[in-house]
Amino acid sequence: MTSKRHYKLYLLAAMMLLLSVVMIACGDNTATPAPAATTAAATSAAATTAAATTAAATTAAATTAAATSAAAATTAGTNAAATTVATATTAAAGGSQAGKPLVVGMITSRTGPLSYYGDMLEKGFNIGLDYFTKGTNTIQGRQVKLMVEDDAGDANKAVDAARKLVQQDGAEILVGTPSSTSALAIAAVNDKDLKKIFIVDPAASPDLTGAKYSQYTFHTGRNTDQDAATGAAFAATTLATKTKKIASIYQDNAFGQGSDASWKEIATKTPGVQWIQIAVPATATDFTPYLQKALDAAPDVLLVSWAGTTSAKLYQQMKDNDIFSKMTVTGGVGDTATIKSLGDASLGFQGMMVYWYQFPKTAENDYLVKQYKDKYNSVPDLFSPGGFSAASALYTALTKTGGDATPDKMIPAMEGMSFPTPKGTMTFRKEDHQALQPMYIVKMVKDTTGTFSFPIPSLVKEVSAEESAPPIRNKK
Repeated sequence: MTSKRHYKLYLLAAMMLLLSVVMIACGDNTATPAPAATTAAATSAAATTAAATTAAATTAAATTAAATSAAAATTAGTNAAATTVATATTAAAGGSQAGKPLVVGMITSRTGPLSYYGDMLEKGFNIGLDYFTKGTNTIQGRQVKLMVEDDAGDANKAVDAARKLVQQDGAEILVGTPSSTSALAIAAVNDKDLKKIFIVDPAASPDLTGAKYSQYTFHTGRNTDQDAATGAAFAATTLATKTKKIASIYQDNAFGQGSDASWKEIATKTPGVQWIQIAVPATATDFTPYLQKALDAAPDVLLVSWAGTTSAKLYQQMKDNDIFSKMTVTGGVGDTATIKSLGDASLGFQGMMVYWYQFPKTAENDYLVKQYKDKYNSVPDLFSPGGFSAASALYTALTKTGGDATPDKMIPAMEGMSFPTPKGTMTFRKEDHQALQPMYIVKMVKDTTGTFSFPIPSLVKEVSAEESAPPIRNKK
């Protein structure tokens, strides 16, 4: 009985030794001594019976050997697991998106009053993507999959489209849209729920980077503050020289309201300038009553802030009401269809312009013009370079992040980022994410080359990105 008791005590001591080894192997770097009572008991038992001591020693040696082997195996297993976790962590940190397709969700107008602009955005973006990826459609090893949704110029449809693209189609980047009202609605939902980088073009509301600023929104399109910085001072100092009255006729929507406010702010800095506002409902189809208000005011200058397919009808009714002979019409020179609809009535018109394909002398513009001619048998129009610029911003940012499209990586990469475009270098201003860019003062003249049968813009002055920089309106 004594021998068996001694044997059990030795076995207990050996098991405590094994536990200590295992604890060390599992990561406890401080050796844990056996309890004093256990050690004393083991020592007393060993002194009592030599035979038992010998037997116990043999057993303990075998047990210790087994414990050592087990500890080694445990340590090896622990180290292997640690190595595996470390490798997985490194892989996740370094390139979890490598090889994964990049879904870009574009919300644009394929139908509706701004469909003409939506077509420019889509074509320009695809040509830009082709240019920067050298035809591979791949950025940092990620194949770009462009998915397009039509908002028809409707803000509710635009929001639904954005949700679908992100939540169902897996879009990591959003791009769009022609309508400022739609773009503002998308930006609000994106800021709250979707939280994806949203590259805005050609919507022009200054609220996108001002009152409705979102850290996720980056505006490659110019805003109406840039239009005003380019054209309003010119109108106030050069064109409004008699009565100093400027009448502003504009669409009563986000774009028109923003344009009117921006031009008024700049123009009325010139002493004596009077500002007359004529808001036209966005649903209006007959503009004669509003044009009569302009005639009654008898200004030196009529500023027109208009967008979309109704531009042609507006200008036709301006001609019918003899507006062009009674006041100087200024504002932004529109798209080719609008210019064509004006005909010779626009001769002598002076104002600002976002883009005309003959102005920029860049490799990017050369490519854009060539591709338009080759693919569409036409030349790029007012907002075609905007789509190209959006593709450039996307490509440049992803190149900086190694293909990581998460906002945590993209936002710091894009703030202050400069990138090449058909108009020249653009830079996202860090304070509000508005792209600073060149703008143009133009005069409408007859085309002497025989290319066009209607007057075209002639460059008076290229206004630098710094000169046309809008006020910083972001208060966040």
